[in-house]
Amino acid sequence: MNVGVCTTDFPTLPAEELFAKIAELGFSSVQLCFGSVAETNFACSPHFDIPACIPEEAVSAIRSAAEKHRLDIVACNGTFNMAHPNPEIRTEGLKRFEAVARATARLGISYISLCSGTLSEVSMWSPHPQNSSEIAWENMRSTMEAAVKIAERFGIVLAIETEAANVIDTPAKARRIMDEIGSPALKMIIDGANLFHPGTADPRNVRRILTEAFEVFGKDIVLAHGKDIAQGGGIEFVPTGEGIMDFPFFAEKLREYGFSGEMLLHGIFDAEKMKKAVSLFKNI
Repeated sequence: MNVGVCTTDFPTLPAEELFAKIAELGFSSVQLCFGSVAETNFACSPHFDIPACIPEEAVSAIRSAAEKHRLDIVACNGTFNMAHPNPEIRTEGLKRFEAVARATARLGISYISLCSGTLSEVSMWSPHPQNSSEIAWENMRSTMEAAVKIAERFGIVLAIETEAANVIDTPAKARRIMDEIGSPALKMIIDGANLFHPGTADPRNVRRILTEAFEVFGKDIVLAHGKDIAQGGGIEFVPTGEGIMDFPFFAEKLREYGFSGEMLLHGIFDAEKMKKAVSLFKNI
């Protein structure tokens, strides 16, 4: 299986330096976060993982670096808090998202990843006790529907994933939002580690949880993330290969459902551990 990496596993660097480092580690592709590229001048925010604008010189630098180092940009991040209780935050997110979609189209990238969001005002990745409410769902649904319309204009497919801290926290909810919006421009990321809720991260549950997810949305998977999770009562992500994920079984299920893309590693942050993870997947 070919292996890529999410650029969020690296510090922000100039495009040339970032892509050189990724290629040196043995990756063949990336999922790009525009904020990882110094030329975008992105200022970190708890609500937006995307810049307010993406300069043309940043797009040119990214294209040049990817071509030079023979790295395929298979997807990019379009993540912002789609369920934020403040409508002004959601509106700003959509403005930024349109800029991302435009840059994505110029780069010839097929997929943009999404964050379904949370009612938490701390961070888009923080839980909230009312995330299962209809208010949270409606905030997220209306925002995602608007994002899908933008994606359709640019000929791009959006990809969501389950996140225990977000509104879409189960495969069933992922299926519900795809059915409600009803657009071929809305598909799925499968990140096995993100399928676990507190109290379920046990090796005995891994194959069952993966199998259930594939049964619910397997035919709609367009991206796969190779993140790992530690055994325990909480949710603790660990470098790929150091947790409980059964990656040979994961790869087997992907092939069973006709997925022919690459495994995008995520959540490692250490170069030596990245090399080990690349070797792990190249032998699967």
